[in-house]
Amino acid sequence: MESIDAPPIAAEPLPAGNEPEVSLSTRQRVAWLVLLLVVVVGVVWGVGPRAWHGWKTRKFREQCLAAKTSSDWHTLREVAEAWGTWDPSAGRAWWFAAEAAQELENLEDLAECLAKVPPSDPKYIFANVEKANLEWTALNRPVEALATSLNVLNRDPRLTEIQSRVISFYAMNLQRAPMLKAIRAALEAGAEPKEAYVYLVMADMLTFVNGSQLNSRWLSAAPDELRFKVGLAVNTSEEFAHNADIVGTAEATQMEQEAMKQMQWFLEGAPHDPVLLTFLMYRAYLGGDVKRVGELLQQVDESGTDDHMVWVYRAFYYRSFDEFTAAEEALKEALRLHPMSPLAHHEYAALLRAMQRPAEDVEKEQKIAAQGRTLRSQVLTLGSALDISYEIFESLADYAEKCGDQQVAESIRFRLSPQ
Repeated sequence: MESIDAPPIAAEPLPAGNEPEVSLSTRQRVAWLVLLLVVVVGVVWGVGPRAWHGWKTRKFREQCLAAKTSSDWHTLREVAEAWGTWDPSAGRAWWFAAEAAQELENLEDLAECLAKVPPSDPKYIFANVEKANLEWTALNRPVEALATSLNVLNRDPRLTEIQSRVISFYAMNLQRAPMLKAIRAALEAGAEPKEAYVYLVMADMLTFVNGSQLNSRWLSAAPDELRFKVGLAVNTSEEFAHNADIVGTAEATQMEQEAMKQMQWFLEGAPHDPVLLTFLMYRAYLGGDVKRVGELLQQVDESGTDDHMVWVYRAFYYRSFDEFTAAEEALKEALRLHPMSPLAHHEYAALLRAMQRPAEDVEKEQKIAAQGRTLRSQVLTLGSALDISYEIFESLADYAEKCGDQQVAESIRFRLSPQ
């Protein structure tokens, strides 16, 4: 018969009254020790890393200050790099690095250091302003400079210096619509540079004495950028067209033919480019070539609909076929986009005459167009767009008011008023 294990024998209970005594004070001490241990562990866990971070930050700062004091710029650059790599949020590290790069006359490295200053740094915008100025000038990085500048303006549109950089860049490579939008944004922020007013009356056909030089310089930095190629070609073509020494000569004719061939070649690669299309339409418009204007208008896509000159040429085309309603709608859109366009007012006067509208309406548009052309002629004689005089400012304010452009008129009046 199989045996069955007996259950374990329970320990005999102690006689009543013989339990071991644990005093209340001992229990309290144990409880307090456990609680203290928990608190200490929590503090160490939470404060320890912060204390370590603070200690290491102080060490990096001390090393940077020591290197700076001794003008040991290479060491300063190395230590600052190590600091910034360890803690990317340490803006001070990248300012030390930037200072070292500047002292070492390494402008590329200086720009890279400024780029690493974090957005949380109080001087983040200043860092990007300095970076943009380097990219626009010594480093000749126009594409990067534009991106940096737009980033700055998105954060603070009141910086007139950067507004000027962006507006002039668009003007020089003939990006009419972006230029006008940038001017409006600067006016809205009360940070418009004075040359912006010159560009407003030049916007129908942008051309600059130094346009070829600047676009050539930018093209050397970004050889594949179409806007620089087109900017160079158009500015060069206009220089030849207005060069009194060669106008009407065989040399001028040959140069013009070569320039137009180059434009056509560019257009084959970028058939919807608004700068190319509007320049070629301008030339066809001057020659009264309605058919060519129509052909070019067919190539305009959505990228060109915010260019007021597209609508001016469209109105010219419609008027040539007595499609007066469509022509008037086109001119209203042109003037909505740019109320101060002399050519839009000129075309409107021609349209009103063709529609047999009241003579006073025609005369009003003719006078506005004539005043705009006169202002354009005046600013084209300036040595620089910065040379705009008080008298021209007054004329611009009057012209803007007649065009219904209150934003420009009020901005000029404010600029001219005693502060």
